[in-house]
Amino acid sequence: MNIRTICTAATISAALVFVSPAMAEEAKPVRINQAFQSLLYLSLYVAHDAGFFEEEGVNVKVTTGGGGSQAWSAVLGGSADYSVQDPVFPTISREQGGPGIVVGTICNAETIYALAKNSNIKLTANFSDLLSQGYKISTQPQPDSGWARLTDLAQRLGIKPSDSTYTNVQVPIGSEMASVFAGQTDIGLSYPPVVEQAEDQGLHVAFSFAAASRPYLFSSLNTTQAFIEKNPLTHQKVMNAFEKASQYIYRHPEEAVKIAIREFPDLDEKIVRRAVERMISELAYPEHAFAEYNAFTANQKMHLFVGTIKKAATVEEGLDNGAALSAYRTLGRIEWSEPRPIAKTVTQ
Repeated sequence: MNIRTICTAATISAALVFVSPAMAEEAKPVRINQAFQSLLYLSLYVAHDAGFFEEEGVNVKVTTGGGGSQAWSAVLGGSADYSVQDPVFPTISREQGGPGIVVGTICNAETIYALAKNSNIKLTANFSDLLSQGYKISTQPQPDSGWARLTDLAQRLGIKPSDSTYTNVQVPIGSEMASVFAGQTDIGLSYPPVVEQAEDQGLHVAFSFAAASRPYLFSSLNTTQAFIEKNPLTHQKVMNAFEKASQYIYRHPEEAVKIAIREFPDLDEKIVRRAVERMISELAYPEHAFAEYNAFTANQKMHLFVGTIKKAATVEEGLDNGAALSAYRTLGRIEWSEPRPIAKTVTQ
């Protein structure tokens, strides 16, 4: 779906709340709870560390929940205003009679990669090549993302698991690559920066689900309708900052890498660099803060397939792009003559 179509579909009322100096309200603290400290969430760190939140007049504190459910529960429990995690959780909340809405994009592709040790398993753009050789493929247990994407694509290709096609070996989360190194499986599915770490140890990428699935709303910014209605100007400021951060990643990719390195000091710098550069090259980070309608729909269909939700939410039910689109229309294409100074990280 193109930009014109998305903008036309946005509500007029939401478009009118873009913050100007005359409209500015008193700055207030904003609390964002992230599921994990993750390279997938780079636009959050850029918005924070490059000072875009501060520039918009909001004082953002980032906390970590330890999982998608915990991050969203922080919003429902009142200890956070926004959460960052898989967009399925607001849908689950509404199915249970609660609030919840997706308001922006954090990661716009399912950044899963298939890695192999055997040099005869070549990089391919056709996943069917890996499902017709009798390979054993390790994923996280059902219903996690690796298992879901493998099963979904195999079904769509009409390939059933067997000794002559493929076997899905479900292993504990985090041990997907270990099973490949040990020779228990031929291919393992994982995410950055594990992918880059595995490459350093001799594995190679055989397939990119990120390229195959894009656009797919893998991680989103979420809140409640009540928060937006009570704090429309603050909400607009937050989305302005995310729009700036999303554009900044692609205008100054080297600065985005520097921020990622500072946010993950315990990881090898070259691992972080390769992971971020890979995700930028595959447009896994959003170029703008609004969520594409077909990306949101793809996420809902996947979770319906897995069984996480009973009914896929429509964009009218589950997505409020108003403030994000207002930021996009008003800010336009942003150019920075020089990199911005990097402030303290979210973990400091």
